[in-house]
Amino acid sequence: MSLDATIEKKKGVPTRYLILLIIFIVTAVNYADRATFPNAGTEVAKELPLSAVSMSYIFSAFGWAYLLMRLSGGWLLDKFGSKNVYSCSLFFWSLFTFLQGFVDMFPLAWARLSMFFMRFMLGFSETPFCPANARIMAAWFPTKERGTASAIVNFAQYFSLALFSPLLGWLIFAWGWEHVFTVMGYV
Repeated sequence: MSLDATIEKKKGVPTRYLILLIIFIVTAVNYADRATFPNAGTEVAKELPLSAVSMSYIFSAFGWAYLLMRLSGGWLLDKFGSKNVYSCSLFFWSLFTFLQGFVDMFPLAWARLSMFFMRFMLGFSETPFCPANARIMAAWFPTKERGTASAIVNFAQYFSLALFSPLLGWLIFAWGWEHVFTVMGYV
């Protein structure tokens, strides 16, 4: 019996829609965490102080980690399973987001290096995220529903930016740039 046939028999069971809701929420938080530094960067640069070159290195840290670790994220999923890797990924990306709020406690040279390291580790921690989403959707949705499920998950990226960017801006204004990271790390 194929996976699609098994899922068809359980058509009335809404479990896959709950799974989709969870993936939607996690995706929204994931993209909000990515948006923390772009939103807070101007204030961070003023306080630490960071040159345009330093800022470019910090901005690229996430991308470098993502580039270097993307394939190993898929390998981790195959070896340890989606649930375990997804949980660890969520924990560590939240931790590294949270810790970015404390880099101003270091001497300036170390603060710059620490921010680079935290952004790198955020990218590293998020690498299994997209392959895990694809794997979970393939396991829970029949072929004829996967396109819609994928579109809903992709919608979460833009929903997140529309929702969280103004909130992050307000946090910076009301409480300071550090709290963008601590609040989002907590979420």
